[in-house]
Amino acid sequence: VTSMGRTLIDRDTAPGAEPEDLLRLNLPALIVPGNDHSHGTSAARYLAECLRGSEYWDVPVDGQTADTAPARMLAFLAQHNR
Repeated sequence: VTSMGRTLIDRDTAPGAEPEDLLRLNLPALIVPGNDHSHGTSAARYLAECLRGSEYWDVPVDGQTADTAPARMLAFLAQHNR
């Protein structure tokens, strides 16, 4: 808990993994922006910048519906299931 606490409040960016660790990853990731206290759009943009191979789904939160989100996720998975 102590070490986790350091990574939650020691930076100006999103809490969690160090930027250097994220930059080393090379894997597909679908970044879906949020718009609430825990999931700011800026955090999603930050992840998209740090993760090579990521794809940012640039859609407003109210556009992330039961009709659009599953189809978008399935398309992403199909694209990377090779």
